[in-house]
Amino acid sequence: MPLSMTLCVVRPMKYKNIYSAIHNFGDSFTSCINYHANGYVIQDLAEIHDKQIDIEINWLTREFSPQEHVTKPMVNSIRRWGEHLEDHLAGENVELKHITSLFFRWPAKQRKYMVATDDRGKEYKIFINEIR
Repeated sequence: MPLSMTLCVVRPMKYKNIYSAIHNFGDSFTSCINYHANGYVIQDLAEIHDKQIDIEINWLTREFSPQEHVTKPMVNSIRRWGEHLEDHLAGENVELKHITSLFFRWPAKQRKYMVATDDRGKEYKIFINEIR
């Protein structure tokens, strides 16, 4: 009986996919699929933003800033979404080990965006969930 061989196809990391990977992750995080018992996480974020406060989430450390404005549902959401970050990026052929920084940012009076830096020092910035 012949032995079966399983081919394992290894796809190389695609740096050009970082833009779409972080865009899709950020869009999903700020969309209506990200909800908790009392509402949507984007509503919690918008309430902070409406007070003219800069918002930042460091996705590699799962830290929210400003810390004094974080809510328990936001902490839980960041934890849950962060647990799936590596799989999300891998689905877009991006390896998390090549990302040296990854942030969601929503500066006061400005548009929200995702920004990442790769292991070569290149920055990737893309606006998310915005109506133009």
